[in-house]
Amino acid sequence: MSEVLLKSSSSNEPIAVRLERADDEHDTAYHVTVGGQPLDAELIEWSDETGLLRIAGRVIPFSVLRHGGRIDVWLGGRTYSLELVDQVARRTASGPAAAAIQSKLAAPMPGTILKINVAPGDSFEAHQPLIVMESMKMEMTLSAPHAGRVREIACKPGQLVDMGAMLVRFEEPAV
Repeated sequence: MSEVLLKSSSSNEPIAVRLERADDEHDTAYHVTVGGQPLDAELIEWSDETGLLRIAGRVIPFSVLRHGGRIDVWLGGRTYSLELVDQVARRTASGPAAAAIQSKLAAPMPGTILKINVAPGDSFEAHQPLIVMESMKMEMTLSAPHAGRVREIACKPGQLVDMGAMLVRFEEPAV
């Protein structure tokens, strides 16, 4: 059994998620509890960061992208950005206990790049809009949770990108 506390980017309250195998002979069947709500899921297919789940008789595609203490889950057409609660505490700490700065910005879901607001060498502030992309007819603005400097832009307007594709690489911050 595995249990973690996750925090959604849209909520300040952590959510308990528990995952356990349904039985020993079916290693693809799981009992999942999310925020106290139980559900049964079967992992039908899994390859790298993508797969298929069967939940309540429906087959649902999903992708998982991990970067630092953040996890982006694309499940059946919706993206959920989550952070491990203990990682959140370290990220907001200051001084030597602070978490490492991200070295790149990755696409949280498949989509089309609409606009790039920075260029190599540009400095940016925490949460400043860096990239605007569209996915499933929804526009989303991507930013970094920290200030930094752009080392490389790895996409261009109009480009189709996969979930997890590197869009912007950051330089190490000056000390």
